[in-house]
Amino acid sequence: MLETITHRLRAVEPTDAVQLYRIENKSDEWWLGSNLAPFSRATLEHYAAGKHDLYTDLQLRMMIEVKGNPGICVGAVDLYQLDPRNRRAGVGIVIEEQERRNGHALSALNLLSEYAFGHLGLHQMWAEVPASNGESIELFIQAGFEQKGILSDWIWSGTKWHDAHWMQKIGN
Repeated sequence: MLETITHRLRAVEPTDAVQLYRIENKSDEWWLGSNLAPFSRATLEHYAAGKHDLYTDLQLRMMIEVKGNPGICVGAVDLYQLDPRNRRAGVGIVIEEQERRNGHALSALNLLSEYAFGHLGLHQMWAEVPASNGESIELFIQAGFEQKGILSDWIWSGTKWHDAHWMQKIGN
């Protein structure tokens, strides 16, 4: 099972649709990902009720639970753009605003790393982190990622371009 004494990563359940609706439809955070438009509740209910396969979808989302509070999720973590041939994937993470700075993200990234490298046999994970987001850069460094480069004018926020740090963690 994907857990520590404090946190658990688990598959998306149909009951997560409401939380996913809230997370995915925060338009002020869309610039950090790839959303260009809101998701309907029906779309997210269908997603949450569906069967997901990393090697078919080339992505996998898991919900982050704090142990001792089953069913209460503080966020989600994703593997995306899986490249099975080169054994690598991108990493994304979102923590509910009121739960940030409580150690949830670091615990989730560490669990995800164990899963990706130990179970899936990935060789590396990567993330693109806005250069202006010092807290996220520090988070990824604490989780064992290294800054490998700057991607100039990489992320468009709707009002200006932002540089991004290319973060990488090599496993097996």
